[in-house]
Amino acid sequence: MDPFEPKRILCPIDFSGHSAQALRLAESMAQSFSSELIVLHAQRLEAPAYFTQAQIADLKSRLRRSARAARALTEEFSSRYLPWNVPRSISVVEADPLTAILETLKKSKAGLLVMGTYGRSGLTRIRLGSVTESVLRRADVPVATAGPQIKALASAKPIRRVLAAVDYSEHAREVLNHAATVAARAGAGLIVTHVSPAGESDAPDADLLRTLCDWVDPETRSRCQVSENVRRGTPAQEIIAAAQQHRASLIVAGTVRHRFWGSVHLGRATEAIVRSAPCPVLSVPA
Repeated sequence: MDPFEPKRILCPIDFSGHSAQALRLAESMAQSFSSELIVLHAQRLEAPAYFTQAQIADLKSRLRRSARAARALTEEFSSRYLPWNVPRSISVVEADPLTAILETLKKSKAGLLVMGTYGRSGLTRIRLGSVTESVLRRADVPVATAGPQIKALASAKPIRRVLAAVDYSEHAREVLNHAATVAARAGAGLIVTHVSPAGESDAPDADLLRTLCDWVDPETRSRCQVSENVRRGTPAQEIIAAAQQHRASLIVAGTVRHRFWGSVHLGRATEAIVRSAPCPVLSVPA
């Protein structure tokens, strides 16, 4: 299992309040891992097919001026929300946000992506922002998200309690490893949480807790202070409730992806946790 040691953290921004929250979260993670931040802004301006060569030349000139202004604004925005002692670089890319994020992620070899997200009204329920959802479906590195339920912060919030959501799968070992690493680096406590779906087991709670305690390996216990928590019900709802109860600073969970007609879709549990969590969520891809 590869260690989770992000030396570079990519943080896309669009100058919104959600971007400010993402920078606060990125700062906390960068401080824990002594990482460099890459602050990314993407902009795209395409010429219509009917433009003349003169109009295209004028548009390119405007785009160059816009790029300079965007870079200056990106630098100013980063300085406003990041302390001077957090190493960072600025990148302004001419591309749509999703393409810019994925290509910059690959070129920079960043080990962590930090994003702000927001709820968006659909016909029947609140959905994630389309860029965030697309990144979660396609990124091959952990993605930390600051969701719409998180209150605005005046400064970066220390990571005090990390909640790891596990289901005893092989992927859950990776989730536990990431959570334990963050907890150890931040000097935080680790709350390992397992949700037994309603009706799946009639074993007493004490037996379920004993199974979870046996599953947590000694190496994890040697890295940070560990406590175990077992709940029954709908996994996403219970993970969110546990985070609220224990005042978690960060939830670490596996990214559940499903394939349907050749496309990759987020599982409902993943989307629900990211959308409704009371604290940031670190989603670990399988």
